[in-house]
Amino acid sequence: MKEINAPFGKVQIFESNDKFGSSILLVEPGKEITKHYHKKMKEIEVILEGEVICGDKIQKSGDINIWEINQVHGYKNESTSIVKILCITIPPYDPEDVFEVEE
Repeated sequence: MKEINAPFGKVQIFESNDKFGSSILLVEPGKEITKHYHKKMKEIEVILEGEVICGDKIQKSGDINIWEINQVHGYKNESTSIVKILCITIPPYDPEDVFEVEE
């Protein structure tokens, strides 16, 4: 497993090949994954632990999001605990394919 520091916390990368990537996003208390979209990647994300705000909804453990190409998404952790999110990207994650959205 490879672990990378991110503005929202950490990314633990488990698998990455030419077809997909899988990781755990650790969103620290008071942090957020800012609103963004991807032009090439589709993401499937599952809240594993904790509670986040996604858009105008509170999401909890077991909630699933499927983010299509060009679909804006992001998470805020307003709790006092780390939130764990399983993230599957198809194709694998590419940092050049992250386009932030101004609020």
